[in-house]
Amino acid sequence: MRTFSHLHVAFALVLVATTPTFAQERDATETRFRKFADSHCVECHGPDVQRGKLRLDNLPLTLTDKNTAATWAKVFDRVTRGEMPPKSKERPPEKETQTVLGELNKGLHAASLDRQRLDGRVVLRRLNRTEYQTTLHDLLGTSAEVKDLLPDDNSAAGFDNVSAVLDVSSAHLLRYQEAAEKAIRTVIPTRPQAAFKEHRTGKQVTEKTAGFKDLLGKVVRLDGDTLIMHARTWGHVPCSTASVPVAGRYRVKASVYAVGTDGKPLPVLLSARESYGRDDHDVRGVRDVPAGKPTIIEGEFDLKARHMIVFTGWSLPPTRSMPSIGKGPLSEYTGPGLAVEWIEIEGPSEAWPGVGYDRLFAGVPLKPTSIAKLIADGKPEPNPLPKPRPDSYTYDPLTPASAKPREDADRLMRAFLPFAFRRPVSKELEDYYVKIVHAALDKKLTFADAMLLGYKVALCSPHFLFLTEPTDTKAKNPRLDDYAVAARLSYFLWSSMPDAELFALAAKGELTKPAMLKTQTDRMLNDPKARRFTANFAGQWLDLRSINATSPDPQLYGEFDDFLFWSMPRETELFFEEILKNDLSLTNFVHSDWSYLNQRLAQHYGISGVAGGELRKVKLPPDSHRGGVLTQSAILKVTANGTSTSPILRGKWVLDKIVGLPPTPPPPDIPGIEPDIRGATTIRQQLDKHRNTAVCATCHKHIDPPGFALETFDVIGGWRDFYRTTRGKPVDLANYPGRKILRGLDVEKGGETPTGKPFRDIDDYKQVLLADKDQLARNLAQKLIVYGTGADIQFADREAVEELVAKARAKNYAFRSLLHDVVQSRVFLNK
Repeated sequence: MRTFSHLHVAFALVLVATTPTFAQERDATETRFRKFADSHCVECHGPDVQRGKLRLDNLPLTLTDKNTAATWAKVFDRVTRGEMPPKSKERPPEKETQTVLGELNKGLHAASLDRQRLDGRVVLRRLNRTEYQTTLHDLLGTSAEVKDLLPDDNSAAGFDNVSAVLDVSSAHLLRYQEAAEKAIRTVIPTRPQAAFKEHRTGKQVTEKTAGFKDLLGKVVRLDGDTLIMHARTWGHVPCSTASVPVAGRYRVKASVYAVGTDGKPLPVLLSARESYGRDDHDVRGVRDVPAGKPTIIEGEFDLKARHMIVFTGWSLPPTRSMPSIGKGPLSEYTGPGLAVEWIEIEGPSEAWPGVGYDRLFAGVPLKPTSIAKLIADGKPEPNPLPKPRPDSYTYDPLTPASAKPREDADRLMRAFLPFAFRRPVSKELEDYYVKIVHAALDKKLTFADAMLLGYKVALCSPHFLFLTEPTDTKAKNPRLDDYAVAARLSYFLWSSMPDAELFALAAKGELTKPAMLKTQTDRMLNDPKARRFTANFAGQWLDLRSINATSPDPQLYGEFDDFLFWSMPRETELFFEEILKNDLSLTNFVHSDWSYLNQRLAQHYGISGVAGGELRKVKLPPDSHRGGVLTQSAILKVTANGTSTSPILRGKWVLDKIVGLPPTPPPPDIPGIEPDIRGATTIRQQLDKHRNTAVCATCHKHIDPPGFALETFDVIGGWRDFYRTTRGKPVDLANYPGRKILRGLDVEKGGETPTGKPFRDIDDYKQVLLADKDQLARNLAQKLIVYGTGADIQFADREAVEELVAKARAKNYAFRSLLHDVVQSRVFLNK
């Protein structure tokens, strides 16, 4: 068996950095390490055998090399967790183990910290496509959708904003130009300001919408001017407002009430859709309409041109399933329905020409293109101006028209750049962009086109695309300056640029003062833009972005509908926001006695007493098997395919997302299909055969327990005691009266943890997770750091993470407090 004698020089390099008495300690330290490795490691990781493709007898201890240090960090972790040496081998003395681990920890920490001080934790970080779009929205005041124009972003450590994988290609640069031009053009009004308002009675809705007359007397009826719908007619026969002529923000009002609901409210879906040609709906919200008494419901909505708001009684049956109404006169039908007295839409409500125009063209008037050309050619402007033509779709398009184009270009570009680049800009850099516009003017481009070129170049430049993070040169450590902290904080919580208040504080050098930083973090979390933190942090942490990835098999899961599908992610999002808003314990993510439900989710979960479509906080019955995110239908859907569940997929999800100890990927020579499953009939039997393979058993002892704890939930999050099948005995489906399913094999519940602790079901397994609250906090602290800084956890960060865990423990693991502590930490405030 080989020894580690050849590592003498390499290990000495570590000791120089970490041990002040290097000459005295070197020999003793290497001797301890060599003895430990020879006795407990090389048999499985030496010249003859390399389990996990790891060979330690010739692995140098040059921890200044990132790849070598990463390998040693894995060794450190596995020995720390007691996974190396394996339990089948003789265990080393605890004192000896701790001595070696302590020395390795010291060396890895020092080497990692030196790299951070030299290069920073975060390499140059590009805006991902979500951040690029939201930044354009906030910078230009536009709602232009440009994200889909950009190439997909890579992900690392669970998030798509990690700098190490955000590369830039020629395709990116071409697409950025296209996206920037689209966004800029949307802020230039092309038509004169015009107010739009239309009021429709229920009867007028049927007259102005093709197809309604075919439904009258079948599933919809009129009571005077009131339209009463007994079915969902949201397809090509929508009950809707008028379509709007131009994009903008519109106020929508309607007088509605429910009929035939036994006094219960009727959930009404409000969605946006194009007036012609498509049947897809952009859901904008749900309102609970009371029974009997007409009620005004209203809201403000950003709409594209030729779009409208559609009203749908969501708990009503679809039109195709309503022939039963035809057994008698519809006027005598006493079933549920939505009554619409009138609908009104008015807008756009924004100031004209808009904040985006003021950002780009403040002080430059809009003129019809024919007049603008005269001005550009130095000819006098006619007086009076031509009147707009009566046809709203026929007009002389407007364009910015400057009488002093070079002066205006200089003024506007210099004012724009500090906002776009998120920090003060040098005169030399300002001059560079001004010259671009002046050169375009010299080539006889119109003022609008020359400015568009200059702005487009700025929005495709590294100063905009990348988060430049200069450090305070006076600080000993690579501490970010206030402008860099403002940007890091705003992209953490808002996925966008700093607002005026952050910018002003950065200019004064006051933002990084601890009290001010806490105040600003609270302000930002209370701002509506913090919804982006839910969408982008929780959406990736909990995989909510994958909610559309699978469609449940309608033959097996006929109860799955649009109402349930819409409600699923809202439960998890509102649950997350409740914990964050009220600084509740992060242990609620594992188990809670409450959740956010509406009548559709409550029915799905078998919980009574919840009416209406709006989600609200509900106390859960003790025997509901619900509480925490693990048992929420959205999580159970994203961890399954549309037909079946897999304990492996769900187990890996729990270990990665909740515990923070993801299993290593299977070796490439291990097939996805379990070996030798002939005769196996249940999932547990299949996995038992899989675990008989030694290389699989190491990971599966960790993966399988959480996976089987969740096996009592089907692919859409319903509780089950048996599997569904396409062949079998018909039985009633719980919580869905009148619906039958075919019964398959019983679900095999329970299992045993890697330490030998048995559990019966998910309720028991939650207690297993809650027994180690520190690890739950450690996991969330790490994920907040990765997402907040755009860099994966490095070895030197572990010290900071443990400090965060200690603070969390003292505060009962309060989640908002943990986020505050992350923002105040060295890893967040340093480069």
